[in-house]
Amino acid sequence: MADLDVILAPALDPDDLLGLELHFLDAISRRETPPVLLIYASPGRGISIGRYHLYGGPSEHDGINVTRRLTGGRVVGTGQGWIGLALLMPTQTALLKEDTTRLKPEQIMNRYARGILIAMRALGVDCFYPGRDAITFEQREIAMCTFETDATGAMLFEASIAHNRGMEELVHDLERIDPDGALSCRMYDAASATKMVRELARDISFDELAGAIAAGYQSSLGETRRRELSAIETAQAQHRGRALANSSWLHERAVEPSMTLRNRIASQLGAIEVALALADDRTIEAARLSGDFIANSPAIAELERELRGRFLDLPSIANAVTKTFGHDGNFFLGAGELSSLVRLIAGVS
Repeated sequence: MADLDVILAPALDPDDLLGLELHFLDAISRRETPPVLLIYASPGRGISIGRYHLYGGPSEHDGINVTRRLTGGRVVGTGQGWIGLALLMPTQTALLKEDTTRLKPEQIMNRYARGILIAMRALGVDCFYPGRDAITFEQREIAMCTFETDATGAMLFEASIAHNRGMEELVHDLERIDPDGALSCRMYDAASATKMVRELARDISFDELAGAIAAGYQSSLGETRRRELSAIETAQAQHRGRALANSSWLHERAVEPSMTLRNRIASQLGAIEVALALADDRTIEAARLSGDFIANSPAIAELERELRGRFLDLPSIANAVTKTFGHDGNFFLGAGELSSLVRLIAGVS
């Protein structure tokens, strides 16, 4: 039996993508289907925001669509000009052949980025994964990676690969969709970002690039089986995707009016912000973390619950953060040391 099912979807609706990922996470965690590598492209011009970004704007403006991923991380491009990758498995280490007992979360992401590196190098673009969330060519960002682990332990690793549009175009799209700058993004140009067609000096089709990626993951992870989406999977994608869209998923990370105290820090991936509501005795009534970080969503929900009822002081906040992230399973990437996250929350004024 193959270790990994590979599915190519060259015209996948963004809502259907979310529904399909939710379906696969459930089916794979129940061992109803083997791990899946989904390589896709979506129609239209789009911006993909992370699970933890605050966004109150429109879902479409001036021909640009905005979608929210299931994973955290930075704002990236999607749709026309980008190729997406979703690798889904029952646990973080299910497809790794090495001793995984001491792997840190950032090392997990390193392992699952290797298939992309193999693919790009086979095509003639000698890329590297220097750490954090970016894959680079000659220090120019060409792909972004992120991952999520749900409450069952099932993992979703995602990557956005600049096919014939890159991060420098994303900056201009953001100016049109988010003129107030609520979504943070560094300024990119041709010296800091690139794309496959530029480095290859030729056009490359979806099939050629997707085929190279599939071969790269077969080389790094094991035997694969190419297949199409089943009728049930297609129906689940449409059903669950529409349900998520109708649930106001895009605007899910709202800050309540009572959360009047806020703090923001520069982070490894951009910026991280916290908003708190305080009672008269300076205990925390509600908390919301947002911004450019990668974490498992159950841990973020757990931390926001842990903060409720605690005094807004350094020892109480440190205890809540340590209780949430001081054990295996939960992870928070993008702040550096966890002490930075403690100082962010405790420094609210």
